[in-house]
Formats: sequence, structure tokens, C-alpha cells
Amino acid sequence: MMTYQAPGVTVESIISQRVISISEEARIPAIISTGPSIRTVIDEPVERAASSGSSNVDYLLHYGVTVTQVAAIPNVSGSYSNWSGHWSYGAGTDVNNLGYIQWDSGTPGDGQPREGEIYYVSYTYPVPATQFDPTLFVDSDDVRAFYGDEDLITGQMTIAANLALENGAPAVMCVQVSGSNDSDWQTAFNKLKKKKNIAYVIPISNDETIQGYASNHCLIESQPLIGHERECILGMSSGSDVDDHVARAQALESIRVILVFPSENVSRGDLILDGTYVAAAVAGSICAQEKVVSPITGKVLVGFAIPDEAYEPYDMNRLGANGVLVCYSESGVIKVRHSLTTDPTSATTAEVSVVASDDYVRRITRTRLDEMFLNKGIVIGPTTPGAVEESVKAIWNAMVRNGFIYVYGTKTDPLTGEVPIKAVTDPDEPRQINVTGSIRYLYPLNYIRVTFFVYI
Repeated sequence: MMTYQAPGVTVESIISQRVISISEEARIPAIISTGPSIRTVIDEPVERAASSGSSNVDYLLHYGVTVTQVAAIPNVSGSYSNWSGHWSYGAGTDVNNLGYIQWDSGTPGDGQPREGEIYYVSYTYPVPATQFDPTLFVDSDDVRAFYGDEDLITGQMTIAANLALENGAPAVMCVQVSGSNDSDWQTAFNKLKKKKNIAYVIPISNDETIQGYASNHCLIESQPLIGHERECILGMSSGSDVDDHVARAQALESIRVILVFPSENVSRGDLILDGTYVAAAVAGSICAQEKVVSPITGKVLVGFAIPDEAYEPYDMNRLGANGVLVCYSESGVIKVRHSLTTDPTSATTAEVSVVASDDYVRRITRTRLDEMFLNKGIVIGPTTPGAVEESVKAIWNAMVRNGFIYVYGTKTDPLTGEVPIKAVTDPDEPRQINVTGSIRYLYPLNYIRVTFFVYI
């Protein structure tokens, strides 16, 4: 028997998969790169206006245009035109003064289109100012439509953003640099200062000055009073060898900087890439992990190729010892050998996942306490520090329960540094409550050592 439904109207809403919704716990890579200075329009349909007086002008959708073709039908190439010699164009100067086709002569239906007839115009126009705004993408087709096809001159952004998305990033923030000067790059980095969800910054440049901007940006934004914890992932120019990478990692030494290897013999189809694009792929893989504590050591990277077994274990060990994240290929499968920052001082500073865990604890603790206590008309009374203390316990308990940290301190142990959570009113600033505590992070399982005895 069929299911009965009474007569009526049923309305259902379906959430679009193209609507971008990024939670506070999501981590997003930001790509900073040069990009196209012009956009190309192919076969924009234009309706012919009345063919007398001022209506001899048909307006286009953009300004600053350079018209390359006017045709009666779409999908024609070259300089084909049914009305050659009968039209000219005006470029237009701003959004209130659009480009246009001017019909200078010709009879409608012969030398020019008839009134109301659709014809097709192809042209180029300068990118608008919004081209240089930070823009969020979740789909590679949208990236390509905005920045153009993958290309090493004008399509660098498209290559890098697509590599991040292909390796699992939930979204990617793109910032096109508005010029070629160092100051233009600095301006692009500054545009990320208001963005909260950026976890990794990847400049598509191997210039040391520009990479210095990236490092400084991450150091500043990760300060407690700013609270935008993030790291940068860098690559070197094609041809850089092991010694170059080691020296660069030593110069950069920071938990906020990740330097990838290799930077030569990297390809994507016919495109020959450098290490900056490997950095974009690594960023996508890190941001793809369900939890920040999940290391990408051993994870597979896609979207580019490097030669199989190209590096000796000694060289890869030397790179790792100096804080270089090495990618290698076996049987055409590219993997991350060890997910490292450029600060090899300890397991806490060296492991990318542990640094990410530290950022996560800072971010979530700050956000939850802000939501619970600040800007709600609360005054500090005898019980307020205790309420804050219990709230921090609840926040960190949830992190333990959900597998983001191993444990938090419940006692004082001078040998390990463990201390319990404690909240007190600041003796010098009566409007402030100071909270202290300790956390043990979840470290990746990288080594297993077996010792056995031989007996007779």
C-alpha cells in the first residue's frame, strides 16, 4: 500500500553545499600570491539598443575595457565580425562610466545588428579593487574563475589554492598582492590581521624578505593580546639543495615557521614548481586532519610529483635534525617523512601537531571564558575566582574527553612542573583574575625502540 499524504503544499529547504560556514575550531590556510592584472570576458551577450540618437551606444558590464571582438554568434575566434568597420568602443573609467560599443555607421540588419538583436562582445578589463581583498574559497572551480587558469605567471594563486584544497583543506583564504614591490606584499599580510580562522600562512614567494614578513606576521599575530595563533609554511627556490635548506631553517628557527623540502624537480603536469607550492599542499594536509593533535607524519600528499627515492637517508636525517619538513616519493606516492617546525629544541617545539595543540588550547580557552564571563555585567566578588577556576577545569576536561590534550594538572609536582588550576584576583589590578595551571599534550608516536638479549 502506498503511503497516504493529504492534499497540500510541502516546502523543504536544503542547505547549499557552496555556502561557506567555518566554525571557530576549523583551521584554514591562507595563500598570498601575485595574480592576474586583467580579466577576460568571452562572448558577453549584448542587446542592440534603438539605432538612433544617443542609443547608438550599447553598454557593457565593466569599465576600462579593451574590446577584442564583436560577433553575431558566440564561440567564434580571431577577429571575426559581421560588422567590421561599423563599430568602435569606449573604455569607460569607473563603475558609473561603463565601457560601450559605439555603432558609427551601417544599416541595421546589414552593417549593424537590428534593434533588440543579441550580439556577442569579447574584451579584457582591469581587475577591480576587490580582487585584492581576502577571499574565501571551498571549490577549485571558483578559484579558477576568480584568478584564472593555472599558470606560473598569472595563475600562481590558482595552483597553490588548488593544491591546498586537493590535500583536504576545508577552505582556503586567498589574498592577491596588488603590485610587485615588497611593500605590496606587506600590505597583503596586513589584510589577514582581522581574520580569526587562519592557521597557516603560505606566501608563494621564495624571496627571503617576503618570507621574513610572513614569519614576523605570525609571531605578532600569535601574541596573547592579539590571539590569532598561526604559523607560516615556506618553500625555497628551484635548485636549492640540502645545504641551502639547512642554512635557511637555522636562520628561521621558530615554532611559528615550517620549511618544506624539496624545492626542485617538483612538477604538476607540464608545470615545473618550486617548494612554495609543496608548502601549499602541506598546509592543506595539516588543515584536513580531524583533530589538531593528529600529525601528518606519514600522510600522503597529492597534486604534484617528485622523483622516487631521490634523497639519501643521511641527507633526509640531516634535514630533519635541523627542522626541515621533508617530503619524499616511493613508487609515485609522496609522503611526509616527519612533520616538523624549524625549532628542533624539544618535542614540544619541534612537532607541528604539538604546536597546533598549544594554539588550540589558547584559542578555545580564551573563547569559552570570554563567552561565559566578559561583557555580561559581572563584578568580582568572593566567589568569582572560584567560578572562573571551575570553568577552566570544565573547558580542559572537555579537551581531555575529546582527545585534544592528554591531561591537565591536579597537583603540584616540582619534578614534572605539574601544578593544579588556581584562580585569584590580581593584587595590583582589581579588575583582573589570574588563572594558572598546567597541561600535558598528546605527542605523536614517532619511535619504537626494541632491545633484546641473545642467550645460549
